[in-house]
Amino acid sequence: MPKYRNAHRITVIGVQAERPQRAVVTVRGGGTVVVPGVLGASELIDAADWDLAVEYEHEGAWGPSVRAVVGRWEDRDGTPSQVIRCTDRDGAGNPGGRSLVLRIDREDPRPPAAPASTPAPRWAATESAARREDPGRGGARVSTSGADLPPVRTSGTTSAARHFPTTSGGW
Repeated sequence: MPKYRNAHRITVIGVQAERPQRAVVTVRGGGTVVVPGVLGASELIDAADWDLAVEYEHEGAWGPSVRAVVGRWEDRDGTPSQVIRCTDRDGAGNPGGRSLVLRIDREDPRPPAAPASTPAPRWAATESAARREDPGRGGARVSTSGADLPPVRTSGTTSAARHFPTTSGGW
């Protein structure tokens, strides 16, 4: 039978059997979880590694199903899902692959993402923000030297800046 990793939900979506059915999950390094073969029964298994087996009861003892057909993973409303059809015995009167039908839904272990928000504008001091006295003009002016500010890193010069000089006489 299949081996799984991480969180999955097992749901019984079909039962057509004369004998009791069940799914048995064995968590590696842990315990056992039994999902009864009752229509609608469901269990969330959230373990790093686990195995799934399907069993039926005959004369008071549980034994493995004769056959289990494991379907492909398919998208079901945005969730990866797989169907497993099990047969508890071969012979006349057996519904053939419908003794127990399970659906395995992969659960996303991550919490839902917060809604996207618009990031706040990022402000940085520029060289033109520092003021200094200009003795030649007799007043305060904006400095372009940036001597009293920390350096600001940029990712490089754009082609527009290389071809079109600024009006402030910058470099």
